Amino acid sequence: MSKRSSSFMPWVDVGKDLGNVDGTHQNGSSPPSLPLTSDQNRLKKFVRKGHWPVDHSIRQELWHHICMLNVVTAGSVYKETARALFGDEPHSSSSDHNSNDSHQTFGNEDHLTTYKLDQSGRDELARLLSVLAHTRPEISYCPLLHPMASLLLHYMDAERAFDCLSALLGSRNYKYLDQSWVEFEAYRRSFTKLAKKFATQANSVIAKQSGEQDAVYQDWIWWILEDLPFTHLVRVIDCYLMEGLKIFYRVALAVLQLYKKRKGWVGSSGDFAASIREFTKAIPVTPEALLGICFQFRGLSRTVIDTYNTKFKLNIREEGSTAPVRKTNGIAAVLNEVNSTIITPKQLQSLWRWLPQRFSLMQPRLVFTTTEHGVSLNTFYNKCEFEEQTVLLIKTLDNEVFGAYLSSPWSTRNSREQKTSYFGNGESFLFTVTPTEQHFPWVGLSDREDKEPLDVASQLFMRGTRNLVSIGGGEGEGIHLENDISEGWSESCKTFNNPPLATNSRFQSEIIEVLAFQDVGHIAVETSETQSDPATDPAADPVIETETEPAIDTVGEPNGEISTVDSIELKEVVAEESPPVDQGP
Repeated sequence: MSKRSSSFMPWVDVGKDLGNVDGTHQNGSSPPSLPLTSDQNRLKKFVRKGHWPVDHSIRQELWHHICMLNVVTAGSVYKETARALFGDEPHSSSSDHNSNDSHQTFGNEDHLTTYKLDQSGRDELARLLSVLAHTRPEISYCPLLHPMASLLLHYMDAERAFDCLSALLGSRNYKYLDQSWVEFEAYRRSFTKLAKKFATQANSVIAKQSGEQDAVYQDWIWWILEDLPFTHLVRVIDCYLMEGLKIFYRVALAVLQLYKKRKGWVGSSGDFAASIREFTKAIPVTPEALLGICFQFRGLSRTVIDTYNTKFKLNIREEGSTAPVRKTNGIAAVLNEVNSTIITPKQLQSLWRWLPQRFSLMQPRLVFTTTEHGVSLNTFYNKCEFEEQTVLLIKTLDNEVFGAYLSSPWSTRNSREQKTSYFGNGESFLFTVTPTEQHFPWVGLSDREDKEPLDVASQLFMRGTRNLVSIGGGEGEGIHLENDISEGWSESCKTFNNPPLATNSRFQSEIIEVLAFQDVGHIAVETSETQSDPATDPAADPVIETETEPAIDTVGEPNGEISTVDSIELKEVVAEESPPVDQGP
């Protein structure tokens, strides 16, 4: 069992590859302690020259301090939102459906590294990303968010990590996280131009021998975030938090320069992309030597980078390129209470994740319940037939709960355009809630070995008459309710390829409810007129979503603010060196 460093969070799995764990400096001495200045120029030089081991306690405060230089913290935003999403259990198990980290990937399904986090750390990460997804619904694509969140959780709790990520996302000084596919793709593609300009010799050989530099550089950002040893990566992140995305370009160029010096690399007929990644995993220099090389590239300014980024953004838009389509779950909304007597808030949260993406930020409202409206099918239709989409919930006398998401209004049954008694579409699905949570989507969405066109029996979604309601068909009905809707049955059906949803195929219902959807924007308009102002009313509830604004407008000017962290003295650091530029061949 390896010794655990007190500087890491308790959910970090400390192994031998993390180097020394006694907090000593790499040269054998203790690192300097410092009051963390708010002068960004002094702090930048200090961070560049910081020879702290990977487990040094300074990062517990340094990373948070850097991120929060120009913003005001968002108070209890994280705690309040996490409580609304996950209830009052702060450390639910990894098997909890709501804490599955696959739900929030922000477009990064292929690079979900969690570094040294153990299972409890990965659970914290899942909750953190879910809260971010709720509070920042405008973010359509941000593949660096997952690794950045993972890294922050090594040195701070989820609430402080949330504050840091919110600050990085809203930064007006430097760019830290591209938040759309076009922006990230332009950032990624720009490296090919930078490699040609700043690592000329290596790039020339790669271009000649591979003929496909773009393919070689496809994953250059993951050389850093996945392949670099953790000890090197942490020092890179020290500088990234201080200086933004530009640091990743510098480090990747430094990797190319070092790779160029590898014996036998010229003339190799191997896979350059794989070879560079393998080389990076065992990079033959210390973290400080790597950073020393990356700061040698003169002329690699933000202006140059922005010029390339802007050009590629225009090219991408002209190409009409779009982000790859992936099957993703809707983000976790904080759901209002609906006074359901069938489903708990936590179960409702799980159900909401199965909905089509466009509904994931809508709120539920109860439009029908047999406890109030009775068991007449006519009343059922009157209460919910003009709702565009609905969720049917059934609780049986055996305490089983199941139902269906229905993609079309029940009023469609009376449409003159209807050529058959069935209507609806493939967004509909069946589900069970208790005793187990299971989701049964339309068979047309599944990966079928048989690629033959679906038959009619596989497309029988909804049927409603004056005497019955039926959902799913083909060799059985997924859910069937009689005119007295307290009785019905559930069978396997071809439309959803489901087993019977009730243990006894024929069931008697204790309660039936129907939920409809309300746009969260409408709720905001209705409540804004009566909502208390938290700034003037101390009893008012905290606002869940806060847009943090920079408190300091001029970057690099001292304002006299000093945060007290330990009792560390800031030592003078020398001006950054300017070694010669890579001259190429």
